[in-house]
Amino acid sequence: MQPPSFSGAEGPLATEEFLKVTETILTVTRIPYAEWVDFMDIQLTDTARIWWTAEKSARDELLRRFVELKQGGRSIDEYEAEFSSLSRYAPHLVTDPTIRRHQFQKGLDKYIRLALAGRALAIHDAVLDAAREIESVHKEPEDSHVIQSRTPAAPTRNVERPLPRQQQNP
Repeated sequence: MQPPSFSGAEGPLATEEFLKVTETILTVTRIPYAEWVDFMDIQLTDTARIWWTAEKSARDELLRRFVELKQGGRSIDEYEAEFSSLSRYAPHLVTDPTIRRHQFQKGLDKYIRLALAGRALAIHDAVLDAAREIESVHKEPEDSHVIQSRTPAAPTRNVERPLPRQQQNP
């Protein structure tokens, strides 16, 4: 079977036909699904190749952003949202639950990582819940007695008080 080439200039019907034929070839030859993109890459020519090269560069940049992602003082939920969004570009780093947990945990702010250090959390969701709990406690105001002991006492004023009745002059 000769795989078709695709330049991108053929139009939507030709694009659909290219995808159908290529998918059939890949299925019949039992090429693993994970390798389909690499196989299709060699079939692209002209405009399609230029587009795909730009697309791959953008994906590589998003993969780099995912690998280097840090919480950076944001809330856990904001960090988790970006982590989940960028994780699409790094399926090899998130399909295994242990690797996903590790990748998420390494980007957390240091005070949360330190608080998680003694916990044996096996999956991402457990780390996420624990991190939310730590963040919540961290944001709580200090106990009032602690706050009072740290604030200087207000200066006392000398106020004249009336003498008790027996000490008053007649």
